[in-house]
Amino acid sequence: MTTHMPTLVSLRAFEAVARHKSFRKAADEICVTHAAVSHQIKALENSIGVQLLERTSRSVELTPAGEQYYPPIREHIQGIIKATRRIQAPDEPDVLLVQSYASFNTMWLQPRLADFLQDNPNTRVRIISTFEDGDYDAHRFDAGIFNAPPFDKRFNYSPLFETDIYPVCAPEALGDPDMGMTLDELERFLLLGVPTTPSDVDDWTCWLEAAGLSRDDMKFGSVFDNYPLVREAVLKNHGIGMARAPFCSRDLERGRLVQPFALSVPEPSQWYLATPRNRAANPKLALFTRWLEEEIEADPTMRRIPADV
Repeated sequence: MTTHMPTLVSLRAFEAVARHKSFRKAADEICVTHAAVSHQIKALENSIGVQLLERTSRSVELTPAGEQYYPPIREHIQGIIKATRRIQAPDEPDVLLVQSYASFNTMWLQPRLADFLQDNPNTRVRIISTFEDGDYDAHRFDAGIFNAPPFDKRFNYSPLFETDIYPVCAPEALGDPDMGMTLDELERFLLLGVPTTPSDVDDWTCWLEAAGLSRDDMKFGSVFDNYPLVREAVLKNHGIGMARAPFCSRDLERGRLVQPFALSVPEPSQWYLATPRNRAANPKLALFTRWLEEEIEADPTMRRIPADV
């Protein structure tokens, strides 16, 4: 019998809810929304086929299966957190820790970082990728770059940039890449995306409304954990994906992806730079931040947001 392994994200949510006996307190601890925690618990229970929690309007209790499952999960989750902290700061006090989503890191930051390191040979940078809105308990960082609104009082947030979103596809999806496609033709394709919580504004919904199209008329395909996986599926012509302008510009320039419609819309949320409060001034962080802001201002696909906005 093959055992279907649940995701670490869902296990972490379960451990926090079981320990606090509260969805709200668990959400506060792991810095996500109440809806996101509820989604992960439901995904975990569906994955293993067992109900772990009894929910009422006033309390959360473990089921007998949950009571059996919780102790080893708590032991391993807490062990992972402690082990992660041990191998990071302060063991590497001279390394600048920069955390963001895998999409931002792989599609925008890393291709530019070599120039920064070459110009600043005395500065070491470690890039940490996450698939959530700031996995703060698992990773310490000096700078975080996220497109979630400020939600953690331990950090200062500075508005960084905003950008546009639009559909992209492989050239093979179009009969003539130079001609694009009509809006009516979009119904023939699978639309690919990433998970959203009930409180999030879905990228596809945002764009379809601007295009005057009904979401109910569309065919939605696989839901991927992150945008780099959506990109890979689109490159293989498995469907049409929604892209953020800075993350697909190189693929568009090289002809690996095409933009089938001229319509683009502002991304539903803007991006922030997060830095820990109550920490001594760090010259290397200031140097990196200035470089980051200059790179953003030089990128025509990004709109820099003044710090006082």
